[in-house]
Amino acid sequence: MTDITASDDGNSLTNSFKKYARWLALLAMLLGAAAFWGWRPAAKPLAPVSKVVIAIPTQIYSAPMIVATTQGFFQKAGVEVINQPALLGKLALQAVLDGKADLAVAADTPTMFAILGGKDIAIIAGISQSRRALGIVTRNDRGINSLQDLSGKSITVTKGTNGLYFLDAVLQVNGIASDSVNQVDLPVADGVAAFKAGKVDALAIFQPHLAQLEASMGKQIKVFYGEDVYAFRYLLIGKPAYIDSHPEEIQRILKALIAANAAIRTDLTSARHAVGEVVKVEDSIMAKLFDPEDYVVSLDQAMLLSLDDQTRWAMQQGLVKPGPVPNYLSFTKYQALKAVLPGAVKIVY
Repeated sequence: MTDITASDDGNSLTNSFKKYARWLALLAMLLGAAAFWGWRPAAKPLAPVSKVVIAIPTQIYSAPMIVATTQGFFQKAGVEVINQPALLGKLALQAVLDGKADLAVAADTPTMFAILGGKDIAIIAGISQSRRALGIVTRNDRGINSLQDLSGKSITVTKGTNGLYFLDAVLQVNGIASDSVNQVDLPVADGVAAFKAGKVDALAIFQPHLAQLEASMGKQIKVFYGEDVYAFRYLLIGKPAYIDSHPEEIQRILKALIAANAAIRTDLTSARHAVGEVVKVEDSIMAKLFDPEDYVVSLDQAMLLSLDDQTRWAMQQGLVKPGPVPNYLSFTKYQALKAVLPGAVKIVY
């Protein structure tokens, strides 16, 4: 048996302390390197604030809302969002007006009509925009080879939506009088059915119905886009009183939407699949339509100018009473977005 002397014991303790010191130095070096490269410990989820009911159109351009829900960005931001599906943006907006939802996602045209109608709403931010979201589809068996051939033809469009403004804008740019075209007001599904059955000559329609018609009818149709005429926008909207009294919720929702847009860019396939499942559009069509550049949270001057143009159009068409164009800046609540992402606010205020 070997005796352990006091000297041996002291050496053992000294060696232990040296080893401990080396481990501490190594740990400090690793933590320093991690901090340099931007690593941070996983943040604890924020304590949730009150529930927010958001009416959302079951459409492709609601993608940021869908991704924020399916990938947990609302939860990570500390806000409990209850999605209330709607067929169209104007129906989502109506849910807010009826007190059935706190916020809504809706296109700019129904938003414009609501403001001109004296409704108490405000725009928080745009969440998506696209120049190929709408198109005019024509039947080849009706002798329509160009947009000028629409004169004297019948075309179905869903009034109260941005489809009507889009149609009239395209007609005007191409020198076609609006009253020279027989506009048939039908709900979206009925309009598609009437077009496929040959009851109308043309159809003003938005995605994904447009792409689905291309897939099913192929060479029987032509599609005319108006990229230089109109940019489709989806806006996040609410009543001013609600927005002002829930600043924390609004900011957390915006943070989640910004994170969702980043996720769309970094993992396009997963985001596309998630959106396709919700809107019930097959992936082959989603792959053609789902462009990450369409999804940006912003408030820009172009949006305000478009609302001005749509207002003058609505007055000229007799859809609303004539009068001064509203100052749409006063119908925006840009403060929340400015607090979250200042560079996203590009309006003159």
